[in-house]
Amino acid sequence: MDKHVIVIGAGVVGIATALQLRLAGCRVTLLDRGEPARETSYGNAGAFAVSDVIPLAEPGVLRRVPRWLLDPLGPLALRWRYLPGLAPWLLRFVAASRPRRVAALTRDLAALLGRVNADYAPLIAHAGLDGMWRRHGALTLYRDQDELAAALPAWQRKREHGVAWHALDRAALQVRSPALAADWHCAVEVPAWSHVDDPYLFSRGLFDAFVRGGGQFIASEASALAMDGERVCGVDTEQHGRLTADAVVVACGVWSDRFARQLHCRLPLESERGYHVTLPRAGIALHHFIQCASESFVILPMAGGGLRLAGTVELAHRDAPPDWRRAHILIDKARRIVGDFSCEEMTVWMGNRPSLPDTLPAIGALPGRQGVYFATGHGHLGLTLAATTGALLTELICAATPTLDLAPYSPGRF
Repeated sequence: MDKHVIVIGAGVVGIATALQLRLAGCRVTLLDRGEPARETSYGNAGAFAVSDVIPLAEPGVLRRVPRWLLDPLGPLALRWRYLPGLAPWLLRFVAASRPRRVAALTRDLAALLGRVNADYAPLIAHAGLDGMWRRHGALTLYRDQDELAAALPAWQRKREHGVAWHALDRAALQVRSPALAADWHCAVEVPAWSHVDDPYLFSRGLFDAFVRGGGQFIASEASALAMDGERVCGVDTEQHGRLTADAVVVACGVWSDRFARQLHCRLPLESERGYHVTLPRAGIALHHFIQCASESFVILPMAGGGLRLAGTVELAHRDAPPDWRRAHILIDKARRIVGDFSCEEMTVWMGNRPSLPDTLPAIGALPGRQGVYFATGHGHLGLTLAATTGALLTELICAATPTLDLAPYSPGRF
């Protein structure tokens, strides 16, 4: 196949999509203004979060908005000064929290998440990254049985959508992860959950496989989609002029909306800002990926006893200055779970996770337009859904029948 595809955006979603298109026989040009995998893909929590089938906008979410505004260091925070600009997105977010809508969104998320491991396995094998893929499961911690009991209805809904899990009492938890503090008396284990040692090195590994396989990378700013009537025929770039192609995939995260606006499509992307602390010399040997239910943050075990503490959600403008307090408070929280550790060579980071108000990503063609496809809006599931997004778009672009109905994920649904 000699079809030429340009992929705008060299984050993990763009990289995985470009790699799969190349493996399908397309000529592929990956375009990014900066170094591959150095934006949000650099600092994520490294998880293939296959159990996160319930959207962020759950029923009753409107009652929580005042708390988000009043607690800038809470698990989900909303900055006052950006409220006017975020209001349209928040209204859609609240609308998505209606019980019937949540049921549909959960079904649609589960359809994507249920195939993640199967879509990733061949890519990881092809790129030689098997040694980085830790298929050890995840533990979600609870302080006591009452806290666990309050969470069980949500876990039951997940089970109804194909998520396998089982509860652990204190004795079983101690066997699974002896390093955990005695304050945590029970947990839920999800065996199918997995993680990678370092999401940046993992993403770069996929990128290197793309280049080894004949893919082309061009470092240049994409200024606009090139049009031939109603058809997208390429990309206009700052440094290389017009690049023509048979198809263009827009996969540039929270910045994808400017290309949608060019096509008169309203794609309500906002930044679900995430923070992390990386502790390369923490000296803590963890086997499982750890989630703390009450604090809404995670602990990623990295190679050599390192840790990454990540999570929480901050809603603010993508250009808002970071609130580094949100990163530093994770240190004390983590010490209450795994005990003391070294902060030598510690680094902090903040990234703009592209989020759509219904939690579903935008995957697929834009109705009424030819030659253009979108792959954005994955929120905190970018790494998780990168291979699945690439697989679905490859089927679509290469004229195969998609193995999943893409209507729920249409970029034109808003």
